[in-house]
Amino acid sequence: MDPALREHLRRLDLDLLMAGHADPVPADWGRSARSDGYNRFYLILDGVGSISSDGVEYQPRPGQLYFLPAGSALGFSTSRERPLRKYWAHFTATVGEHDLATLVTLPRVVEVAELPAVQEMFVRLLAAGKGAAQVTGPLRQRAVLMELTAYLVEHAPLGSLRPLSEGPGRILEYIDAHLDEVLTVGRLAEVFHYNPTYFITYFAQLFGVSPNQYIRQLRVERVKQALIHSELRIEEIAGTVGWEASYLSRVFRQVTSLTPTQYRALHRAS
Repeated sequence: MDPALREHLRRLDLDLLMAGHADPVPADWGRSARSDGYNRFYLILDGVGSISSDGVEYQPRPGQLYFLPAGSALGFSTSRERPLRKYWAHFTATVGEHDLATLVTLPRVVEVAELPAVQEMFVRLLAAGKGAAQVTGPLRQRAVLMELTAYLVEHAPLGSLRPLSEGPGRILEYIDAHLDEVLTVGRLAEVFHYNPTYFITYFAQLFGVSPNQYIRQLRVERVKQALIHSELRIEEIAGTVGWEASYLSRVFRQVTSLTPTQYRALHRAS
């Protein structure tokens, strides 16, 4: 997966606006194409109708999950003789200050092979916030929306899942490939032809942290994996992330409250 896409999904925040089970939709369900400020999931169960998104016409079939992003020109209609039956959800999807749809291209529709399992997600989405679950409802709703989004991503047709700009992915790929070297804002800005001050702002807008914070986080995660899954000495691990052993130990303890040796022993024991 593209590293920028992975980072956007890691920072994704979802918030349910409303959801329901149309069994079936009203016979007059329909509208001409216009845009909304929220995203939609439709899980088609049965019936005949049409959905258009940004000028592309779809003929819904049972066992299809639709993702209709905020800002797209959306129109729909149903057959009066055999109206659509579907689960639906309206929700916001943001990454920092940006709507997900402005950063990432997701498939508008995927085929659902495990229809009962996805139906059960919508059942849980509707049940959240009712009765005894009312206090924890928002948490449960977000959890189910994350499940649905993960299902969409995992079943995306080849080529339908990508960041709208390739630039952010190339920056993260470069950092990952050169993690054992000295990586400064000045060097990154020069490689990607940005003014250093602008590069810091641009990076933070995309990923929610400064370049230096991201590099430090990535190095700490790389150290954790090496401590757990390799027999490398601390000095050798430090070399793989561009740090001196003493600096690695200091930063690692600041982040985890453990020394590298303690962290390795703890995870090996478990």
